[in-house]
Amino acid sequence: MPELPEVETVVREIRPRIVGRVIHSARFVVPRQLQPQTPQQLARALKGQEVVSVKRRGKFILIELERGTLLLHLRMTGRLHVRSVQEKLDHETAWFTLDNGSDVLAFCDPRTLGTIRYFQHGNIIEPLTDLGWEPLADTVTPEMLKEKLARRSMPIKPVLLDQRVWAGIGNIYASKALYEARIHPAKPANKLTHKQREDLIESVTRVLARALNKGGSTLRDFMSPEGIAGAYQKEFRVYDKENQPCPRCKTPIKRITQAQRSTYFCPKCQKK
Repeated sequence: MPELPEVETVVREIRPRIVGRVIHSARFVVPRQLQPQTPQQLARALKGQEVVSVKRRGKFILIELERGTLLLHLRMTGRLHVRSVQEKLDHETAWFTLDNGSDVLAFCDPRTLGTIRYFQHGNIIEPLTDLGWEPLADTVTPEMLKEKLARRSMPIKPVLLDQRVWAGIGNIYASKALYEARIHPAKPANKLTHKQREDLIESVTRVLARALNKGGSTLRDFMSPEGIAGAYQKEFRVYDKENQPCPRCKTPIKRITQAQRSTYFCPKCQKK
């Protein structure tokens, strides 16, 4: 699933292509992606609205319109592209025709797991209400993190995947941040020392910023709207490196399963 760097890459690429343009029409071929709204309801609501801004919150893409917000989540295989009306891309499940029909914002999703919702101005955008800090925007102190983790006795790695803590962190960058901070992924979240919390805050910010600078990571499906793969996977030091030597100490990298997800770590550098 695309995480913060990948979603932010998408936002930055489509923003200059669609802001200031008007949605002329919309079409949807997978109704369940819109639930509880119907394709007809959504098409009527969007018609004639100008795109005011394009933003990201956690892993969500917010396309702000004159009278509401179009909220998209790419899930596992969703991709956004701006193409000419004459082109046709594989696995398109939604089309937003712009202006007089010259260009199309296309949502491509081979596994059709992505979601598209519309919220009128004044309505609560429920998926965003419980999201935690924005790692690249909010100032987080060790004391703030201590309070957030105080009642969390579960291992720190699954806690980092909880979007109510830091929004946008997923499996790849959680493993990477813990490695950078030298924290064992199974250590109880509420047992982190002040120094570990301090190091974790720094590593989360640093790792995500570096990944964003590289256009995110591409392991299988992710491509930017321009069709460019991310490059940060070339800098992976532990993720997907089971049994390979740790770049710091040469100890073989281990893999464990936490919350049904693979976690990679160095047992020597990241002592519990």
